[in-house]
Amino acid sequence: MAIKWPEVAAGTQDERRVVLIKSLATNNRFYALVDPASGIRNADTVERIPEELVLGVAYPCLEDGLNDFAVIRTTYETLDLFPDDEEMRHELMQIVTEARGKLCRRLAELRDRIASRSAFFLGTDLEEFKTYALDIMQRGYPRRNLDSMMKLSVFSAVAEAEVHANGSEPLYHYEYRDQAGLHRLPAAPARAFVSALFGDVLDSVLDEANYASRYTFDRNVFQKFIALMFVNYATTDPIFYGTNKADYGVSSEREMDQTPLYLAVARELRAIEEAMAGEGAEAIDAHFAGPRAAGQVADRTVQLPGTLVNEDVLLGPLASISANAKQLHRKGDRDASEFSRIILADVSRLVEALKRLGIVSPFAYDPAAPDGAVDESAAERRG
Repeated sequence: MAIKWPEVAAGTQDERRVVLIKSLATNNRFYALVDPASGIRNADTVERIPEELVLGVAYPCLEDGLNDFAVIRTTYETLDLFPDDEEMRHELMQIVTEARGKLCRRLAELRDRIASRSAFFLGTDLEEFKTYALDIMQRGYPRRNLDSMMKLSVFSAVAEAEVHANGSEPLYHYEYRDQAGLHRLPAAPARAFVSALFGDVLDSVLDEANYASRYTFDRNVFQKFIALMFVNYATTDPIFYGTNKADYGVSSEREMDQTPLYLAVARELRAIEEAMAGEGAEAIDAHFAGPRAAGQVADRTVQLPGTLVNEDVLLGPLASISANAKQLHRKGDRDASEFSRIILADVSRLVEALKRLGIVSPFAYDPAAPDGAVDESAAERRG
């Protein structure tokens, strides 16, 4: 897609402001610089994100997808409780299908926008990302370490299901689906490589065979997405995690523009625009590749910030509760609809309380909000 780069006349001040906007079409959220006169405000939801905007990927752009994964995984847990109830199974699999569709839309947009240079990972060295990912493909990475760093148990659970009982430390290897194209990956430019990985996860989401059980879903889909998130954290400046204490002092009396995250996003987006305007699209990737990209990547400790860990632990089950409540609402029964409304309202209040107490990030997604709705706390923040 063609990008029309903003032009600011010499001697004039760039009045554009950082906004985090959500696409109703895909449920993805991206950062962008917009003119206040455009009418787009921070935390807005739009039908589709304007094609001409240069988009930034940072927290919570990838993390939002964890809600869809959580819905699918916990639905399988519920299915295990009703092995002989075909009607229940049919209703629960509708929830899986809906979450799967959301994942497909999210991943397709990420794949396409990364490839077309209309979306950029902020603060991320893509060459280092590529080296890390190739290392996990070729040499493997200790499952125990991945679970420890990402505060999960999925990698070890998959290993246990595959009966790794010989006393050795099982390694996780990212398995690229397209074996015919695998030999071309190491030579691919970093941006094309990263886009290909998101396309690979998308192909895994689309594969019906991966929904036979929670094990097949974890092994062939969820592990892949978590591995990409791990690589992203490992190769991104922590300022873009959005977990600086100063990022949490947001209220109706304080503008988001002066938080460390939004200041960093503004600097990075303007630097990308400047590089693109001055050097052209082909030079942008090399311009933002850091010196660490050369050579073998040494193992390093990557620890997910506490608030992000809390989001996966707390918001994942809440996302599943919300999905079930929305399914209940669709039954059309008056009592069921009222119970659904109460459940969703309570989930939203709980999410807001978790944000207010600093247990989860103020940018965390409210899974109980109607699709396309802007949560009330975001509306208050933008005043």
